[in-house]
Amino acid sequence: MSGSNAFKRFTPRKTLAAIAVGSVLMMSAPAAMAADTSIVKGHIVNSDGAKVSNATITLKHKTKGLVYTVETNAKGDYFLRNVPVGEYDVSITKDGFVKTQESGVRVRIGQPVILDGQITAVGLDNVERIAVTGSMIRRVDMGSSTSGVTFSQDELNTMPVDSGFENIALLAPGTSAPGGDSFNGASSFGGASSAENAYYLNGLNITNIRTGLGSLSLPWEAIAQTQVKTGAITPEFGSAIGGVINAVSKSGDNEFHFGVEGRWDPASLRSSHDSIYQADGTIDTNTQQTTEDFKQARIWASGAIIEDKLFYYGLYEPSQNDFEWASQTVYKEKDRESNRWFVKLDWYMTEDHSFGFMAMNNKRTWTTTTYAYDWETNQIGEQQGVEAPGEDGGKLYSLNYNGYLTDDFSVSAVVGRVEENVENRVASSNPGVWDERNGSFVTLSQHTNSTVVEQHYVRDQARIDFNWDLEDHAISFGVDYSSVSVDYSEDQNGIGEAQGWWTIATAGANDISGAAEGEDYIERRRRSTFANNDSEVSSFAYYINDSWQATDNLVINAGVRVNSYKNTVSDGRAYVDLDNQIAPRLQAIYDLHGDGTSKIFATYGRYFQPVSVNMNIKQGGSQREVFDYYELDQLDSDGHPIITADGSPSRGVNIRDTRVRQQGITEPGLIASSSLDSMFSDEFTLGYQQEVFETMSAGVRVIWRDLGRGIEDTDVGPILSKKLAELGIEDNVGQGSYYVLHNPGDAVNLSYDFDGDGQVDNITLSPEEMALDSMQRHYLALELTLDGSITDDFRINSSYTLSNNWGNTEGLVKTDNDQADPGWTTSYDYGDLMDHAYGDLPNDHTHVFKFNGSYDITEEFILGFVTSISSGRPQNKFSVHPEGVDSCAPGNPWDACISRYYGHASHYDEDGNPSSRGTAGTLPWVAKIDLSLMYRTELFDGDFSVKGTVYNVLNSDTATNINEERTAYGEDGLMLNPNYGMTTGRQEERYFSLVARYQF
Repeated sequence: MSGSNAFKRFTPRKTLAAIAVGSVLMMSAPAAMAADTSIVKGHIVNSDGAKVSNATITLKHKTKGLVYTVETNAKGDYFLRNVPVGEYDVSITKDGFVKTQESGVRVRIGQPVILDGQITAVGLDNVERIAVTGSMIRRVDMGSSTSGVTFSQDELNTMPVDSGFENIALLAPGTSAPGGDSFNGASSFGGASSAENAYYLNGLNITNIRTGLGSLSLPWEAIAQTQVKTGAITPEFGSAIGGVINAVSKSGDNEFHFGVEGRWDPASLRSSHDSIYQADGTIDTNTQQTTEDFKQARIWASGAIIEDKLFYYGLYEPSQNDFEWASQTVYKEKDRESNRWFVKLDWYMTEDHSFGFMAMNNKRTWTTTTYAYDWETNQIGEQQGVEAPGEDGGKLYSLNYNGYLTDDFSVSAVVGRVEENVENRVASSNPGVWDERNGSFVTLSQHTNSTVVEQHYVRDQARIDFNWDLEDHAISFGVDYSSVSVDYSEDQNGIGEAQGWWTIATAGANDISGAAEGEDYIERRRRSTFANNDSEVSSFAYYINDSWQATDNLVINAGVRVNSYKNTVSDGRAYVDLDNQIAPRLQAIYDLHGDGTSKIFATYGRYFQPVSVNMNIKQGGSQREVFDYYELDQLDSDGHPIITADGSPSRGVNIRDTRVRQQGITEPGLIASSSLDSMFSDEFTLGYQQEVFETMSAGVRVIWRDLGRGIEDTDVGPILSKKLAELGIEDNVGQGSYYVLHNPGDAVNLSYDFDGDGQVDNITLSPEEMALDSMQRHYLALELTLDGSITDDFRINSSYTLSNNWGNTEGLVKTDNDQADPGWTTSYDYGDLMDHAYGDLPNDHTHVFKFNGSYDITEEFILGFVTSISSGRPQNKFSVHPEGVDSCAPGNPWDACISRYYGHASHYDEDGNPSSRGTAGTLPWVAKIDLSLMYRTELFDGDFSVKGTVYNVLNSDTATNINEERTAYGEDGLMLNPNYGMTTGRQEERYFSLVARYQF
């Protein structure tokens, strides 16, 4: 947070302070990608305000012994790159002048330190002038207009911020909490979906490999600084159209440090929200048995192996998380353990060359025990099956280098590997069985797991970045590469004829089950998915950026990033191959008064989003999906099918033959359009920033984001069948659906032997034949910010955002049905699903207020606060698409109206009238207040602190998601869903966390 005590300042009088920063910097380059370094730059003048050349600026790391020197040029400017983050003592010297010194200057990741100095000639007898000379660190960066915030771990420790990048991201303006419960807590940046962000640690990409939803879980004590980039991101960063979170780890120094910390979130001090019931009285969200207890220890040590040269930092972080909860038919106990560790080595071989090594383990293991349960009596029954183990997480390794090849030419490089593994083992073979008749959702089975999944991912990556500092230009350029290997298998639980997902439903008109309208039936769904061997996702990019001091007041940052992406099926053939995707990035920054206290800026950037690793599973993997439909047989007293000995429901004869949706074909020409092009978004910003009260800055920014092109999958089966008939080609493939990855709004080009005659059929479905609108998403916002130190004891970071987010697609994931399936959502599956889909999107929060910070009550007590108030997201009405209208009208390419088989998923109300996206009102405003109180003191020559935090102080349970299915099927056909509007997601209950910490 910019407003903390991170920067201690000299205090020159205002008149001379204006002189001290009266000239612009020679080099105004933004800080480029580097593992754990940043930039120090500035301008030196004498007591009369004249520029001083050949002055020597010396930076000495307070604890590592590292020393960096640089001289000012003829304009009085200096520029020093690749400075490791940390605290420095800075001195300014020149023959004939009094030496100026500053202590405790903190260098932050990705945030240049702008240290302007004023030195006085030896012998001047003007005491007043000598007394006020010194330096000033500017709060307004004239060299960059990238927006966001940066926090040190020390700052976060004084505030009620829980572990995790997503909790830090929510402190920044323009970010909002995820819409879906399955989105791994990942935030939305600037109207983008939660799966469109990127996360880095020490220059290594640590974004969740499969989905992009959030980052790897980290041992958070090891993080030194976190930078949240929300807009105008420079070209060294790519493969994200939302935002970027960039962090650096802690490292050792010449002094030996040791610390321990214990955390306890006791179950006894966790509140409980009321259970939520369906309209017929059946429990839906059961909190009767919900408890959670969390304990964690942290032990760390750091120091020097060789003084001034070789340093180490090590952390061990064991934790224990105990959960208990119940649904409708089962009660579960889950004990999860983690023994994370982190190691960092830094070797400063010379003043100009350094190497770093990082390794981490974040594996978690757990055991789940399942019992029979009766929600009506709240009674726990016998254990179901055996205890089921599971695990997730993996390991991380990286090696980085930073160095100066000449005084003006520097390089940084990173190479590393990230591994992620997820496994769940079932405790019993019972399949999942649910009754969804009359709009209700009743679990009939006592299953432990409905799906069996095993996942293994490896991301290998490397990048190298160069910086060339010239008189009026700072040129940066580089290359980065990554390759992800995928090994994935998924199947439904159950043995033999019991295997599958079982659903009891009521048929609608012309129901795909073959049952008559109003009749009940049982559906068995089986979907087997495999992706392995040579299933790979790779990306290659290169970039160049020139930061040009065009005039004394104007800086132009002009750059471009060129991206290439490839996804392959399991035998190594590419189904996505996108080359030379050009992404320009431009910034213009103007120093309004020439004194470094205020600026106006304008930016433009294009950002590309790669095809998700998830698509190598869902689209490029071998996925076979079949359905069987049965009559009901034996029923219990409540009218539910009896569960048989193998866990499946009692059922009668088949109503129809087996329906094959997908055969598991992985032919690239059939699963993706050969004309596929990249997903990208354009961003324009215009802003103003002003230093206020000398210790704060205020800003205003206008943001416009526009999705230029999107990628989705569509079942082109209804269109393809007409085209094949027109061409006289018989479809002998043997599947009912053809899900194809393409750019909605463009033509679809397929190549496959459809009739089995040994000859490949090349089929083009024109934009007119596809009859799909392009993917559209717009974001317009006005951002107001105020941050800094109100007093030495009171630090704030605050913002207000007025915005609108609208279009016909949320992006890679879908809040409407909580679908965390990047690139493979139900959006665009059929043209009829997109009727009236244009409107306010799920990440639209018109008003968002944030006020965060800390206050030193005394030297020992610190009050921390994180508060936010946001307007609720738009609501929808989803129903079954009426026949004969809109895309289902006779003669329309989509007149087969297949979306009806998706159930209540189209934008219509219970009377069949259109209900455009986001027009059914909004959810309530969401207010959240977190408070912490820290006590700190010296103890046995070390620092001791105790911190108590209350999250969600008001215990608010405002709805963040509701059931938006407006209709349901009943005995008489379509009816108003009695559970429409029922809360399905809400704020987390209030809980208390106690942290005790000692370090020396």
